[in-house]
Amino acid sequence: MVTGEDFQRDAGWSWVVLLASMTTCYLEMGTFRCFGIYMNAYLDEFNTSVTVVSLISGVFPITFCIAVLPVTVFGTERFGCRALVVYGGFALFVGYILSSIAPNIEVVMLAQGVIAASGAACTNPPSLIILGRYFDKRRGFANGLALAAGSLGGMLTPIVFTKLMEEYSVRGALLIQAALLFNIVVAASLFRPTELTAKLYQYEQQKKKRKEQRELLKPHGIADKASNGSLLMKEVQNGSGYIGMKDNGPLVPKQIHSVEHNSTREVSNSRSSFLKRRMEHHHSTSTVSQFSSIHSIMSSSLADLQLASKTKDSGNKSVVKCSFLNTFLKIMDIRMLKNKLVALFTIVFCTGSIGACLGVIFVAPLARDQNLTKDEIAITTALVSGSEFVFRILLGIFADMNVIERYRIVQISLFGTGAVLLSSVMIASFWQFTVFSILYGLFSGPLLSMYAPVCVDFVGLEKFHRVVGILLFFQGMFLGGFGPTIGVMRDSFGSYIPAFQMMSSVTILAGCLLFFVPCLRKLESAPDIVIESE
Repeated sequence: MVTGEDFQRDAGWSWVVLLASMTTCYLEMGTFRCFGIYMNAYLDEFNTSVTVVSLISGVFPITFCIAVLPVTVFGTERFGCRALVVYGGFALFVGYILSSIAPNIEVVMLAQGVIAASGAACTNPPSLIILGRYFDKRRGFANGLALAAGSLGGMLTPIVFTKLMEEYSVRGALLIQAALLFNIVVAASLFRPTELTAKLYQYEQQKKKRKEQRELLKPHGIADKASNGSLLMKEVQNGSGYIGMKDNGPLVPKQIHSVEHNSTREVSNSRSSFLKRRMEHHHSTSTVSQFSSIHSIMSSSLADLQLASKTKDSGNKSVVKCSFLNTFLKIMDIRMLKNKLVALFTIVFCTGSIGACLGVIFVAPLARDQNLTKDEIAITTALVSGSEFVFRILLGIFADMNVIERYRIVQISLFGTGAVLLSSVMIASFWQFTVFSILYGLFSGPLLSMYAPVCVDFVGLEKFHRVVGILLFFQGMFLGGFGPTIGVMRDSFGSYIPAFQMMSSVTILAGCLLFFVPCLRKLESAPDIVIESE
């Protein structure tokens, strides 16, 4: 049976898949980074309150977290990455089409908070998981390029969308944005299943082999063979080792004729059983990528979760170890919270995400309150993604040097993010807001980039997938609750400054909690004291 292992990785069609993955990340992640600009436009278009509009920022992460776990753990194996990304691109397309014709904000909430969020959950993780199946030695490079494309989308999309709104209004811009998102479906068509790639690769190899065999049938090929020894000439004279050709053609070695015949018959059998093997696609074992971050709001090593739902039997066949519900409960293993380091980092990650993830959404509304123009708002929003992209590259190099522990890097980033959010009270001009956006991008990125390595440091790689499910679930609940809270505070106080101060306080508190890591490590490593009675 032909499997996805029987083809050459890091070459050929792998680079086409990488280009398609970069396209999906660019469109999907870039669209998410425009959400603050959408909020500003919805306030004017529907003449509603910030509280109502901010509900979308709460519904989106909840829907994303609920959808992304089953999609990653079960969907990619059951339906394949290509089918999921096609659905995700179509869902994003439908979501933004509905937003462009929405009669009220409630329809927008359904379109972007539910339909588009489910599309994002089906688009981003499979787009990166498939890279792990096509790349081996250059897997890290491939994932880095895909994520870099997402950051590039976060830099350019806000500026492009703002220009589109100036020309065609917000509804026209959303319609064009929907058309652009439909290109995800086109890109997903290039996500060829590895089994099909393996079949085509083997067919090309057999075709190449047959071509080499035909070269031996030419007169000069036989003459060269004959000139190499008298034994070959003797066999030609006796007629024992060769088959004669018509019209005084060359003599063909029987061995070559037999090999060519068998090879042709093998290809024919492979073609006739192609459809049958294709139906068995979801039963085959696949290689997944180990990556550190996959999304600007829900960055995670979700590919590792696939390993939790499958084991290998003695025959090296993939078998389902338990039912859907049991596997999901295994991934959401609440017992891991008994580990004091896991419980502490869950609190740190969820509270720190309030500043690191929600802040980027409300940068544009804050700029609107500061009376910046639409072009200036677009530039400051783009600067967040640009500085975050640059600093993540430098951070990766610095983290590999092992100068300080990884959780300390997260702690520094939380303190820096909190300080930048607190400085929002001092912003009075476009240039001050520019500095604010750059610093915010520099400090907010490490939490989402480094949390996976920190978890591995705390619990080990073999238990990492059990912690990721807990982190994603609680992060979604926290973001879903605090997003609308920011809108309520804006309507209550008439300014985003109190909300940014609240996010700053929570983020700094998360950084302070990491001071307890050394103490908890001692408690976790301390042996149990047993008192024996005399």
